[in-house]
Amino acid sequence: MVITGHATVPSSSTVAVFILPSGYANFTMYQQTQVQAVYVNVGSGATATNGLILNNTPLSGETTVGSSGATVYATTGNATASSFNYLISTTQ
Repeated sequence: MVITGHATVPSSSTVAVFILPSGYANFTMYQQTQVQAVYVNVGSGATATNGLILNNTPLSGETTVGSSGATVYATTGNATASSFNYLISTTQ
């Protein structure tokens, strides 16, 4: 299964942007233009200090997620909103 999407990250907040489904998954996240940095992390603790930074260079990885899936959260860490695209490929 392939899942694609576009996530909007409001200013001054941390939001859930998508759920990685259970099982093995490959993922890629990127911004089309880097207006404002976005930081992502699994769990509600996405911050500018512990999140992975997204810019216009694709960030890719692979993981095995437990039976309940994993929620990915994002923040800009400041008062400027931003957005990014994502692509998830699973074995389901």
